[in-house]
Amino acid sequence: MPSPRSRHLASLTGLRGIAATWVMLLHLWLLAQAPALSWLGVDWSFLFSTGYLGVDLFFVLSGFLLAPPFLRWVDGEAAFPNLRSYFVRRIFRVVPAFYLQLAVLLLVARVVQGAWPVDAWQLLGYLSLQFWLHPAMGTLLNGVWWTLPVEWNFYLLLPALAWVLSRARLAWVVALVLAWVVTLRLVAYESLFSGEFLFGIPARLYGAGMIHQIVGRLDQFVFGLMAAWALLRLGERATRWARPVLLLGLCAMGIMLADLHQHGSPVDGGRVPLLFWHHSLTGAALALIVFAAASGESWSRACLGGRVLGFLGLISYSLYLWHAVLFAWAGQLGLAGGSGPLELGRLALLLVPPVLLVSWLSWRWVEQPGIDYAHRER
Repeated sequence: MPSPRSRHLASLTGLRGIAATWVMLLHLWLLAQAPALSWLGVDWSFLFSTGYLGVDLFFVLSGFLLAPPFLRWVDGEAAFPNLRSYFVRRIFRVVPAFYLQLAVLLLVARVVQGAWPVDAWQLLGYLSLQFWLHPAMGTLLNGVWWTLPVEWNFYLLLPALAWVLSRARLAWVVALVLAWVVTLRLVAYESLFSGEFLFGIPARLYGAGMIHQIVGRLDQFVFGLMAAWALLRLGERATRWARPVLLLGLCAMGIMLADLHQHGSPVDGGRVPLLFWHHSLTGAALALIVFAAASGESWSRACLGGRVLGFLGLISYSLYLWHAVLFAWAGQLGLAGGSGPLELGRLALLLVPPVLLVSWLSWRWVEQPGIDYAHRER
C-alpha cells in the first residue's frame, strides 16, 4: 500500500511552502507596522496577521509525514523502523542549517557588540535543541527558533508513541493526549494569576509559554498522524473522501480565521475557554486539509504541485529560519520604519528577493548535502 509520502510528495511540499510563506508574511506585515489592508470594503490584513498558523501547519505535516513507517509496523505490515536511520535522517534534516545560522548569529553579535551574546549553558541549550528548558535563556537569537525544540522533541517521542499505539486503541491514546494538553493549558493559564507553575516553578520562568512547547502541542502532531493512518488504511478509497473532508477542513479554518480576525489570538489574549482548545481545533482542521491534499485528487496536484509552491516548499525550512533574521537586520539598519500598505509593498520588493536567495543557498549548500548524506547512511 503506497504511503502518503511517496504518492503525493509534491502536494505536501506545496503545503510546506504555504506554511513558511504564511509565517514570513506575518513578520513582513509586522515590520510595516501592521497596516490595515482594505480592498472592496474588506480588511484583508487577517491573511497576514494569522500567519502564525503556518507553524501549526508545519506541526501537523510533521506528524503526517513521519508517522507512516511506524504505523505500518503497528498494523503488522512492516518491521519496526530502524531507529539509527530514523534519527540520522532527523539530525541531518534539522541540525546543519540551524547550526550554521547559530554560528553566523554568534559571530555577528561578537563583531558588532564586542561580546558573545550567550553563556556556556545557553550555548549548550541551543546545541542540544532543548533551550526551552533553560530558565534563564532570555530572548532567543532568532525568535522563530522557539519551534525547533517542539519539532525535535516530537521526533524523540514518535517511536515511543508508536509503541503505545501498538498496545492501545487509537481513540484512548487521542483522548489521553487531549486530556493532557488541555489540563496543561488550564494549569498554565492559572499560573498567570497564582505566580506558580507545576512543582512550584515560578511562572515568570516558564508560565503560560509552556503551552507552545511539545507538552502543549503534542495533539497537533497526533492529528497529523491520524490523517496519515486514515490515508494508509483507506488506500485508493481515500479519493472518495477527499472533497468532503477538504470542504469540512476549509470551513473549519474559515470560521477560525474569522474569529481570529475579529478577536485576535485566544492564546495571546487569554480568551477562555477557547484558549484551552485553540491549538487542538486548529490541528484537527489542518489535518483534514492535509489528508485531502495527499489523497490523490487532481485538484491537489494542480493547486499545490506547481513550480512556485514547490520551490517555496523545498526551501521552506531555510526560508523559515532566515526571513526573520534578515527582517530584523533590515530594521536595525534603518531600512524599515514606515507604515501602511505602500510600506508593506516596498518592504516586500526590498526584502523578499534576498530572503529567497539566502534561503535557496542554505538549502542548496547546507540542507541538501545533509539530506543526501543521511540517505546514504541507511
